[in-house]
Amino acid sequence: MSGGKTRDWADLDSEGRCRQRFDFVSEVLSTDDATQTATIRLTPDPRRYEIEETAKGRLYIDKFTRVAIPEDVVQQMMQQHLGGLPVSYGPPSISSASDYSKSRRASLGQELNGEAYTPPEEKAHPQKELFSTSSADFVSFISVDIVGSTSLRQKFGKMFDRSYEVFLRELLTSVGHFRGAVLNVTGDGFIAFIDMPGFTSQCDNTVDLGLTLLRILREAINPALEAAGLPLLAVRVGADVGKARKRVIAVAATGFQSHDIGSEALNRAVKLQENAQTGQFLIGQALYELLHVGWVERCSPVPFDGEPLGAPGYSVYQIT
Repeated sequence: MSGGKTRDWADLDSEGRCRQRFDFVSEVLSTDDATQTATIRLTPDPRRYEIEETAKGRLYIDKFTRVAIPEDVVQQMMQQHLGGLPVSYGPPSISSASDYSKSRRASLGQELNGEAYTPPEEKAHPQKELFSTSSADFVSFISVDIVGSTSLRQKFGKMFDRSYEVFLRELLTSVGHFRGAVLNVTGDGFIAFIDMPGFTSQCDNTVDLGLTLLRILREAINPALEAAGLPLLAVRVGADVGKARKRVIAVAATGFQSHDIGSEALNRAVKLQENAQTGQFLIGQALYELLHVGWVERCSPVPFDGEPLGAPGYSVYQIT
C-alpha cells in the first residue's frame, strides 16, 4: 500500500488534526529487579515507515497514510509520553476471541437445552452513559445491524425473538469486554461506543471489538441457535471515530427532556454499516489512520460515496 502523494505533518496540524499514531517495535535490553526498572529500545516499526533523508533532517513516511513525520517531532512525542506523562493502556478482558467463542458456544448450547444461563468467566466493564464519567469528546462508534430482521421476525415470530435475545445479550456483553458501552438498541441491532483516555488503545479496541462480534456470532451464537432449531442471524458492521457532543433536548410546553449525541463520526458509522455487505465490517478513514499497523495491514479499500455525508473523497476500508 506504499506509494502515492506524501502529506506533510505540518499541513495536517494546521487543519487541527492533533492526533497522529506512531508505531514502534520495542526490545527489552535489560531489567533490574532491585529498582524495578527496565531499559527498552524503541525502533520505528519497519512495517509502517519508509525513511527519507532530506536537507532538513530525517523523515519517517507512513507507508499507509503517506504522512511524513520529521524525526524531531517523533523525539518530541517520545519525550512528552515517556517523561512523566501518563501512558494509557486499556486491553480487552478477552485475551483470545477464539477461546472465548468456544467457551460461549458450550454455555449457550447448555442454556438452549434447558439449563440455566452461565455468564462468561471474563468480567465485562459495566454499562455507562456517554460523558457520564469523562469529558473526553473523541469517541469511537460501532453500529451493528441484523440483515433481514423484519422478514425473519415475520417468518419465525417468537423463535426469532429468542434468537434475538441471545444475540443481544452475548454481543452487548462483549462490548463491555472491550471497555465499551451501549449507546442504544435499535430494534434490529445496536450502536455502541468506546471512549478512553488513550486514543490508540481506544481505536485498536474498536476494530478488535467489531471483529470479535462477528466471530462470536459465527462460532458461538449461530451454532448454538442451529442446534436448538432457532433461526440463524447475520449482521453487517460499521465503525468510525471522531468528535462528539451531548445535546440537551427540551420541550417546555410538554415538559419533555432528553439528550442527543451530535457526532459526524456516529453518522458515518451508521452509514458505513448500511453500506456493508452481509458479514462485512467497514471502517472509516479517521479510524483507519489511528490504528496499529497490525490492524492496518488487514484493511483493504472499498468504494464509498461520501457526498451524502458531506465528506466527498472520504476513504472506507474493509477489515478482516
